[in-house]
Amino acid sequence: MDKHTVFYAMFIPSMLLFLLGMWFRVSLYLHGTLEGAEGLGAWGKVRVLSGRGWKGFWNRPCWYMRTLVVEVIFHRKLFNQSFYRWLAHTLLVFGFIATFAVDMIKGFTTGYLVEWSRSIPFFSFARTFETGPIRPFLDFSLEFFSFLILVGCVLAIIRRFFIRPDQLKTEEEDIVTLFFILYLELSGFFIEGYRIAHPEVVANQVYMANFTPVSANNWISFFGYFLSFFMKGIHLNPHFLWYAHVIPCLVWFVYIPHSKLLHIFTSSVTVIADRAKEKL
Repeated sequence: MDKHTVFYAMFIPSMLLFLLGMWFRVSLYLHGTLEGAEGLGAWGKVRVLSGRGWKGFWNRPCWYMRTLVVEVIFHRKLFNQSFYRWLAHTLLVFGFIATFAVDMIKGFTTGYLVEWSRSIPFFSFARTFETGPIRPFLDFSLEFFSFLILVGCVLAIIRRFFIRPDQLKTEEEDIVTLFFILYLELSGFFIEGYRIAHPEVVANQVYMANFTPVSANNWISFFGYFLSFFMKGIHLNPHFLWYAHVIPCLVWFVYIPHSKLLHIFTSSVTVIADRAKEKL
C-alpha cells in the first residue's frame, strides 16, 4: 500500500484524538467562573477569551510579540534562575517550535504544492521548493532544529539523573516523556543515516519524502551523514524502520494533552496573561 495512504490512515485518527484530548483539557479549565461571562458555557467562554486576546494583541502587537519571544520561547525568568536548566529547556522548546514550522512549510511546499503543480500551471513555481536552492536550506534547517531537540533532551536527562539538584523531583511521567522524546529523535536520525548509507532505499521510494542529492548529505544531513558511516554494513527492513518511527510519533502526539507536555501550549498563554496583568 502507498505510504501516503498508510500515513494519513494513521494520522487522521491521531489528530482527532489529539483535538479531543485538548478540548477535554480546555473544558476542565473553563469550569471556573469567567468575569463578564458568568452564564456562558464552555464554547461561549472560548469566544469571549478569544475576542479579548485578539483585541489585546492588536492594541499592543509589538509588546505581545516581544513577550512571546523573550518570555515564552527563550524564557528569561528561567535564565535568571539556572543557565543549565534554561539551556536544556530552550533547546527543547525552540527546537520543537522551529522543527514544526519548517516541517509544515517543507511538507506543504514539496508535497501538496508540487502535486498541484502537475495539473495546475499556476503552482509551477513550487518546483523551486523541490529541486531549487530553497530545498537544501529547508532540509538543513530541519536537521539543525531536530539536532537541537536531541541535545536539549540529553542535557535534561543528565540534569535529572546525574546532576540531580536537591529541589528536583523525578516522577514516572518525567522518565517516560524524556526517553520518549529521545527515542523519537534517535529513530528519526537512524532512518536518515540508514537511507544515506543505502541509496537503494531512496531509489525504491520506500519513504514518503523526496531527498536532496547524495552529494549534499554531508552538510545538509550532518548528523544522519555521521551515523551513516556505522550503517553501511547493516541491512534492515526499511519499511519496519519507517513504522518504528512514525507510529511512536503519532502515539506521542495523542499523549501530549494528557501529560506534562501540555505546558508547551498552556505556558505561553499563562506567561503572556501574567505579564499583561503586571503591565496593567
